[in-house]
Amino acid sequence: MRATKFALAVLMACFTLNASAEMTAAQYKKWAHTDNNSIYAAYITGTINALGWANGDLVAQKRPPLFCPPQTLAIGNQTVYPMLDAFFANHPGISDDFPIGLAILRALQGAYPC
Repeated sequence: MRATKFALAVLMACFTLNASAEMTAAQYKKWAHTDNNSIYAAYITGTINALGWANGDLVAQKRPPLFCPPQTLAIGNQTVYPMLDAFFANHPGISDDFPIGLAILRALQGAYPC
């Protein structure tokens, strides 16, 4: 019985599709501005927060930051959505599987260079 379950588990693993936790440009374009309470909006928020923490840590270590927004600016989804829209409009050749996290970083770097 145990061998049968193990064999079944191995067989299922062989047929499992390659899952990706990374949100893509295609996913952003599909839902953009339609649902601020979606899992996608939460993903954008988490990415913005992570980039902010990384930026702050670089500054604390006296290393160059990734981007340099004004000190008083709170960067959130409503700030980043127009930046992402402009980023994709200005780079029409970007593939649908382009990672949205990298797009956010590049949009912030373009908007707030150091």
